Amino acid sequence: MKKTLFKYLFKMQLKIMIFSSLSVFCLILLFDFAEIGRKFPMSSVDETLFAIKLSLLRTPSTFAEILHYVYFATAAFSLWSLCKSNQMTILKSSGQSPQQILYPFVSFAIFAAAVWLFAFHPLGLFCEKLFYNEASTRADRPEETNENIWIDCHKSNEIIFIRSIEKGEISGLYLFDMANNARIFASRAAIKDDRWLLKDVTTAGDDGIKRKDTLEVRSKVSPDLISLLLKPPAKQDIYSLYKIYQIQKENLVTLKLYELGLHKLLANFAGFILFALIAAIICFPINHYKTKTNVAIKVIGSAILLRFVNSMLESLAHAGIISAPLACWSLASVLLCVSIAVLIWKEV
Repeated sequence: MKKTLFKYLFKMQLKIMIFSSLSVFCLILLFDFAEIGRKFPMSSVDETLFAIKLSLLRTPSTFAEILHYVYFATAAFSLWSLCKSNQMTILKSSGQSPQQILYPFVSFAIFAAAVWLFAFHPLGLFCEKLFYNEASTRADRPEETNENIWIDCHKSNEIIFIRSIEKGEISGLYLFDMANNARIFASRAAIKDDRWLLKDVTTAGDDGIKRKDTLEVRSKVSPDLISLLLKPPAKQDIYSLYKIYQIQKENLVTLKLYELGLHKLLANFAGFILFALIAAIICFPINHYKTKTNVAIKVIGSAILLRFVNSMLESLAHAGIISAPLACWSLASVLLCVSIAVLIWKEV
C-alpha cells in the first residue's frame, strides 16, 4: 500500500510538473522574444531568426531561476486534487498518517531540486553565456561588467572596493589601508598578476592629500581570486562557486558577489522542500475544500511576497548591511519552522 501510494503521488506530481514547466517555459519564451524584439531590429528574416535564437538561449536561465516556484504550484494543485476528489479522506480512513501522505511530496521536492541543481541550473548558465556571446556580436550591445565588489584582505589589513570591472579594466577603485591609515582613490585601474596598476590617483593619509598620474600597488590577494575577478559576472557554475567559496575560507578573502550566489544556490535547493510544506498549509485542512481559483490566488500571492522579500534581503546583502548567509537563509529558516508548527497544529 505504501509503495503504491508513493508511486501514484510521485507520478501525479511528475505529470503536473511537466505540464506546468512547459506552459511556463513557453510563456517566458514569448516575453523574452518581445523584449529582444524591442532591443534588436527585426526588419528582415535573418534578424527575426537571430531574435528567435537569442530568445531560445535566454529563456532557460530565466526558467531555471523560477523553477522552484513552478514546483510550488505543482505541489499545491496536486494536494488540492487529492482533497477535492476525496482521496485524502480515503487515505486517512485507510490508516495513512499525515507524514506518510506528505512523504511522496517531500521526496519529489528533493528529486526536483536535484534535477534543478545538476541539470537545469548548469544548462541555464551555459545558455546564458551563449546568449551574451551572441548578443555581443552586435556592435551596439554593451559588454556585461562586474559591479560593486568588496574585497577584504585580512592578511594585509586592506579593504578594496571596485565600482566596476570589465576585461581586467577597472573603473573606480578605492583602497583602504587600515594599518597605515591611508586611502587611495583611482578613477581607472588594471589588474596584472598580483599588482594593481592605478591611474588618476588621489592618496589621503597622515601626510595630507596627494595626486599622482599613476601608481603601482601590490596586494596579497591570491592569483586564483584575481583570475576569477576577470571572468564575466553570473557565469560561474556550481563548481566554480564552490571553488571561490574555498578561496575565501583559505585566504580569508571575501568576495561578496560570489558568496551570495553560492548561498542563493543552496537556499533555492532547500526552497523546493519548503514549498511542499507551504503547499500543504494552503490546501489543508481536508474538511474545508477550497476552489481552484482560491488555491491559485494563494499560490501566486505567496510566490510574489516571497520573491519580494528575497529580493529585498539580497539588496541588503549587496549593500553590505547584512551577511550573505543571513540574507539567503533567514527567510527560509523562519518559514520552515512556521510551516512545521502549523502542520503539526492542524494535524495536516
